[in-house]
Amino acid sequence: MENKVDPQLLMNDQMKAVLQKSAELAGDAFVTDVGFAEMRENYVRERRFWNEGGPVMAKTVERTFEGPMGEFMARYYYPVEAEKLPVIEFIHGGGFVVGSPDTHDRVCRILAEKTGAVVVSVDYHLSPESKYPTNIQECVMVAKHLHEHGAEEGIDGDDLSFAGDSGGAVLSMASNLWLRDEEGDNSFVKSLLLYYGFYGLEDSMSQRLYGWDIDGMRKEDLIYYNECWLNDLATETKAPYVDMFHNDLTTSMPVCYIAAAGLDPLRDDSELLHRVLDTNGVRNQHEVFEGVLHAFVHYSRMLDEAAECIEHSAEFWKTRHQA
Repeated sequence: MENKVDPQLLMNDQMKAVLQKSAELAGDAFVTDVGFAEMRENYVRERRFWNEGGPVMAKTVERTFEGPMGEFMARYYYPVEAEKLPVIEFIHGGGFVVGSPDTHDRVCRILAEKTGAVVVSVDYHLSPESKYPTNIQECVMVAKHLHEHGAEEGIDGDDLSFAGDSGGAVLSMASNLWLRDEEGDNSFVKSLLLYYGFYGLEDSMSQRLYGWDIDGMRKEDLIYYNECWLNDLATETKAPYVDMFHNDLTTSMPVCYIAAAGLDPLRDDSELLHRVLDTNGVRNQHEVFEGVLHAFVHYSRMLDEAAECIEHSAEFWKTRHQA
């Protein structure tokens, strides 16, 4: 028997309204037992409404990269016209199986407006077609390009941050560590903006209490996503770019904003990351948004906490050069 809490008793009214709207848009948007092709169709249909409106960019352009699985795209959001702007590489969530720059378009535009930075959203290859660590390598490729050639695109390549939600937070942390350990230089990474990510816990109090059909975050859902992403589930869940808590989180670590949803089975991952960084003397800000579910930053059209989270992370980003 699972001793889950009743989410209806803990969600705030706006979160309940979001769930009702999502059910109207695509009632099966978060199920994982229909095959990844249908999952992607459902996800796109549900997200379309949430991406309407929001800030208008000075310009938006797309660039193609050639990676280990062939071509992939990155979308550049320029909030203003300027000779040179700092850059935030945004990596979308979706359990590595669903999602794209389109499904996270409004989040990126808000983040660009609030920070004044160019936001570059990476359309990495999805799993199960793409296996670990290909998507990390693609995100690292974009970061290295921005660092080395950003000046040609109106970008300060020495002032790069990573941001991402859920699986995108995983890939943001992993990309930073990969740059440091595999490429030999992450000195140009100034901050990480991490929204409700997984960093290595295989069991926790929050995993026991939270995660339901309503948000697609049951234990079997999380296992499904990892099975799609990883070649060998038993071995690679211990890998240093999957289980970040078995990596070195002391050396060359940028400052981190760590957001968690109060009713998320991954909540304790964020809490532990915060405590580890505190212990290691790495400046970070940990914030828990109560009464909301995983993936809440998508819902800024109806959910105050979504707008607050992005705004608070933007304010933290502005302090990235502080010691």
